[in-house]
Formats: sequence, structure tokens, C-alpha cells
Amino acid sequence: MILLDPYAARSCPVKTFNAFDPTEPAPPMDESLREAFQGGSDHRDLVLGALAAVPGAVDLRTSTSLEATRAAVAAGASVIIRPTLPDDVEGHRKGSTDALVSDAGAPEPRYYPLKAKPYRVVEKQLGAGELRTSPLSAPHTLHILHDRRYRVFREGVLLELAHAWRMLQSAGWAGDEPWAAVVGDNHDGSQPSITWVNLQHKFIRTYSRTAGHKMRSPLERYDHEHGFRVHVATSAAERTGVDDPPPVVRPIRVKECEWCAWWQVCRPKMDDDDLSLRIAKAPLDVRELQTLLSLGIKTVAQLAEADVDALLPEYLPLTGHRDRSEARLRQAALRARMLARGVELERVTDDPVGLPRASVEVDLDIETSDDGTTYLWGALVSGVDPEPTYRPFARFGRMTGADEVELALEFSTWLLDLADRHPDLRVYHYSDYEVVHLRRMAERSDHPVLRRAVQLAGERFVDLYGYVRDHFVGVDGLGLKVVATRGADFRWRDEDPGGLQSQVWFKDAVGAADVTTRECARRRVLEYNEDDVRATLAVREWLTRLDATAG
Repeated sequence: MILLDPYAARSCPVKTFNAFDPTEPAPPMDESLREAFQGGSDHRDLVLGALAAVPGAVDLRTSTSLEATRAAVAAGASVIIRPTLPDDVEGHRKGSTDALVSDAGAPEPRYYPLKAKPYRVVEKQLGAGELRTSPLSAPHTLHILHDRRYRVFREGVLLELAHAWRMLQSAGWAGDEPWAAVVGDNHDGSQPSITWVNLQHKFIRTYSRTAGHKMRSPLERYDHEHGFRVHVATSAAERTGVDDPPPVVRPIRVKECEWCAWWQVCRPKMDDDDLSLRIAKAPLDVRELQTLLSLGIKTVAQLAEADVDALLPEYLPLTGHRDRSEARLRQAALRARMLARGVELERVTDDPVGLPRASVEVDLDIETSDDGTTYLWGALVSGVDPEPTYRPFARFGRMTGADEVELALEFSTWLLDLADRHPDLRVYHYSDYEVVHLRRMAERSDHPVLRRAVQLAGERFVDLYGYVRDHFVGVDGLGLKVVATRGADFRWRDEDPGGLQSQVWFKDAVGAADVTTRECARRRVLEYNEDDVRATLAVREWLTRLDATAG
């Protein structure tokens, strides 16, 4: 029997094929995979706890029986926490959802599915009004969510909800219209609210054979993806290991592979020179890669030798779902040629870089915890003392929003004083991460010092990444680690430097059981941050030398 869970439609179809292939033994599950979902479980517990307090709610977190859910539905519960849904055998569906919210206007019990996810699900769009919102304490009180749209790249949860909606239809429990609820996490300490999405609203851009691209609804997307995976599972289930036809899907390296237990099965089946393996930065998506495969291009070597202009007439009509499809292909081909030549970082212009310099300069880098809280502002000051001096502003503890603002004030006060004493001061950062966080805290607190710091950023801050992006291309992108090591020949002290890794160190610095471990983690974070700002300085000096040499 083919029954697919809510994640199948949003997951790699090769995973579905492997799971239903009787000739392919299932790999052991990696316990570390569970850690990737811990943040989500904390958020989910908070949301479900709030919903359980709604009058008329039935909490089934301690019961997994279908009978208990049937009884809650029959009783007309206002909210059902962690329901168990009956299998939809005809539709090849199994699974459930985090909660069901009743259709208050229906003459008999009918429900809408709800999921809690640990990320923001809406963004600004002036004039938008398709979404609805309600507080967790009153999920039936709906208001128009003005000037906000759903973040399309979070469509995965909508496919899960569409799966639950189809199961509710099969059971006879679905509301009159296909609305579904998502409770995201604002990551600012504020109480999350419910965002209601009409699953029939067409706002997801997808490939169209006739028009290049077409806007489709979450339900349309789900029905297509689910139907394809049913076909994939059915094909896999028919395999015997003897004279089987080629699989209907082939492995392609995608983000999901990083935590997929089936990766150890898929990887040996891939060419070592496979495009999806070797071009990791700004990678082509699955449809783009499948289109190249249909044109006879599967490896880096093949793309490096290909005539892109000759490919475009057949390639572009099949990749109209992506903006800048031609530019993306040309960028991938450029990276392929660099890989074929063994070049990791290459200059693509003859014009001077023209990076502005000053008598007193600050290189700036911040560190944030996994919830987005800024706990460290690191500054490297050049031009005041004989040697560049590192100045960290840090809090190693559990920070509130007020603590975060207080730390930003401490840094900003120091920086503004330095700017007053040195009128030509320039502050360098790599990408806009620091400015975004500074602006966010200024808007949140409306503190005059932070507003002045934002104004200073507009006048004196220099985004080094913009200068690099305009003049260079990198096989592995143009992140600071890539440019500093491969261009400026800089080396970090830590063997495994990285922003995500620093978040792990911060957790140890705050919550480790023994003092020695906490102190070691704090020192490691500070050294990593200091190396980041020294790397920024190294890149600046390298760019300046390039201009001097060219002159």
C-alpha cells in the first residue's frame, strides 16, 4: 500500500523512491538529525500550550488514538491539539498536523489545519491583503493582515498543510473553504500570532510548459507534487532487483541532502564531477539541472566546454520559472570553466576597485545567537595606535531584548565618540548584516544614540562586499572566508571557523556546566570574531595593493 506522509510532497522525490524500493535496504537513522529540529519543537510546544488554553479546546498530546480525535470532532471541540487523522487510502495519504481549528460558522464540526514553524512566514508588501491573522488566544477572531504577504520560499509548510487539508476532506471534516494556519516565530520575543493562508490563492511562481512560468496556488502545487511522488513510489515498489528499468528519478545534490539519511545511498550513484556536487554556491535548481541533463550536460567538464549561446534556445523555455535564468546559467558556466582550470577566485574587470580609505578606520563584525540576538559587536581600530587594536563589546549570558539594545548602545556610544574625534573615520563591514541589525535595534528602541549611529552608517560605513562583488567571481561564492583566504591569503586561528559554528560556541559559553568549558568557549568566540575583522582588514589592504600594482 502506498501511503505518503505530509513531508513527501515537499521533499526530494529520490527519497520517496528509495523508501519504497524493496531492493534498497533502509539506512540507519542518524541521531544527530534530531538536533536540527530542536528549535522547532520548543516553538511548537509554546504554540500548542497557548492553543490548549482556548475555551473548548481538546488537548490530545498524551493520546495518539484515532478514536480520541473522532470523539473531539463529534463533540465540536474549538481546537484539537495534536489530532490523529484517518488514513486517506484512496488518496495515498497518511499523517496529521499540529492542530485543528474549528470552522465556527459551519452547522456541524468542520476544521482547518494548523502548523507551528520556527521562522518568520510573512514579509512586507504594500497593498497586500490576502492574508488573515488572529491571536493564539482567540484563533476564530480573524482580521485582514494589511501590507503583508506570505514568504513564498516558505512554501514547504503550505504543502504540508495542503496534505492535511486533503486528509480532512477525505474524512469529511474539512471546512467550507481551504484555509490553513501557520504560526511562525518572530524571533524578537513577541508573542507569535496565527497567519491564515487561502490554499487556493495563486501566488507561487512555478514552471509552465506553455507560458514559461505560471502562478499557482498551494493546493495546485501540492496536488502536482504529491501525484508525482505517488507515481515515483509506485514505480519503486515494482522493482525486484532483476532486469528492472532505470529509476524514474536520479539523485541530485540539494540542501536537503545535508541531513538526509539516504545520502549515503545516493552519493555512490553520482558522478564525482556532477554539477550539483561541485557548484555549491548559487547552485542551479533541480529543474535547471534536469533541463541541462536533457541537453546532454551532467558534469562540470561538460558545462565548461558547452556553448551557452547554443544552449539558450532550448534551455530558456524550460526554465522560465526562474528570474534571470540566462544569467544564472552563464554564471554556472563561468564557475564550471574556473573549476576546470583549477581557479578558485578570479577578477573579471580591468577597472580600479577604488576602495575609499581614511586615516582612522574601523573593521566591524557582529556575532548573533541562533535566535538572532546580537551578543557581540567586534571592532578593529586602525590609525590610532601603532598597531590595529581589537575592541569587543560582548554579553555572554541569556539576553533579553533590552539587554541587546543596551549592548548596541554601548558600542554605538563608543563609535560615535570615535567619529567625533576623527572626522574622516570610515567603518568597513562585509555585506549589510551589521547595518541591518543596527537599524533594527534603532527602530525597535527609537533611542537617539542608535538613530545617530544609523545616520553615521549612511555617511561613513563602507560595505566591502559590494566592491568585491563588482570585480570578482568565486567558484565557492564571495563570502569573507573565501575572499580572505584565496585572495588576501589570510588564515583564521580556528580550524573550523564559521558563523553557525560560533553559535554553538556561544551556547557553550553561556550554558556549559563547568567554568572551564564556558571560559574556553568565550575565548574561542572572541578569537573568531577578532579574526573576522582582521580578515576584513586583510581584504581591504589586498584590494588597495591591486589598485597600486595596476597603477
